Amino acid sequence: MRRAISITVLSTLAGLAQAQDTNTFDCSHFLQFGGDINKTRQVFVQSPETLAWNWFVCLNQPAASGSPNREWETMKPSDQVYLVNGAKPAPYATPVPPPDAVLAQAKTLGLDPSRTFHNLNATQQVDGMILEMGGAVPPAEKGKPVRFQLLMGEGTFDYIVQRQVYNMNGQAALTSNLEFPSLAWELKAAWLWVGADTDYKQALEKDGYYIAQAYYLQDGKYQVGYAALSGLHVINKLNPDWVWTTFENRNNSKYTVTNAIPPTPMTNTTGPTTAAKPVNNQFQAQYAGLSQYELIGVQSKTDPTLLANSQLESAFQSQSSCFACHDTAAYSAKKGYFNFAMKEQGGIVYPTAPPPDSAFVGYNKLDFVWSLKRAQWQR
Repeated sequence: MRRAISITVLSTLAGLAQAQDTNTFDCSHFLQFGGDINKTRQVFVQSPETLAWNWFVCLNQPAASGSPNREWETMKPSDQVYLVNGAKPAPYATPVPPPDAVLAQAKTLGLDPSRTFHNLNATQQVDGMILEMGGAVPPAEKGKPVRFQLLMGEGTFDYIVQRQVYNMNGQAALTSNLEFPSLAWELKAAWLWVGADTDYKQALEKDGYYIAQAYYLQDGKYQVGYAALSGLHVINKLNPDWVWTTFENRNNSKYTVTNAIPPTPMTNTTGPTTAAKPVNNQFQAQYAGLSQYELIGVQSKTDPTLLANSQLESAFQSQSSCFACHDTAAYSAKKGYFNFAMKEQGGIVYPTAPPPDSAFVGYNKLDFVWSLKRAQWQR
């Protein structure tokens, strides 16, 4: 059973709080909106930023009493949903252990086998570019990419399995638009690779980064070690057009750089929004363990018009709209996936407003869920 967020409880279990005042937001069944979605919608209207922060705190509480993992780390990674052979994935609650080669390296490094190992299997952003690490990172990591990971909640997973769209065969067979349930959640995480460098790990911990165990496959060999959470998209279907929230570590400009020559520190040009700033101050003061993370903003439909995470939409922040981009999620058995990259003035631009319905003739809409693009043909 989940708990109300109590300062004393979280301080004991996770070191997330030091303030004397108590946040009474109830984390019990927060992924189900406390069993009352209409009430949660009313709370959202009152202060979207406060609700976003409360979700972030709930996601970062221990997954269970005594667990070394956080709640969000129990969500299903996309690589365990969209399998390389297009097969039906294992049930949501069925753990999928890392490859034996990863566990063998982890044992040598003294990592904790009871903690989650995150498979950081992506480096390309939406525009096909990478975000490079730089600045204060160790020389061996300079120029290497920030890595990414997609995760989904049980409501999202169950619907994908029910509609059999975990592979391309199922998507090609669609005869109508998808409509995910209101309890659908998705997360997208950005990570700085640490590896086994203990000095670098300590520096990142001092700057308030959450450090997790992770691995990735490169040139046929697994890299195993630690990674630091630099950004997190948190989205759910509280509203029919979804709710989009995004968080970053405030020290990202020390460790990530632009693609300019010479590189300059990577910053966020879309936020924190004016509405997010006072709420950031409130929660950062209240939760010491999360105090170096900040809410960049909350987007509902096209308000605000732009919202980006510097770690996830680095080079195209001036054209980044979560709602408008994901509104184009669509598939056609004849045309493939809808191309939201628009040619304009000799270059490529991305939508900041939803295209007209006429643009999707012949397509089935995927209800804002672009992670479906990771599906493979069954073989």
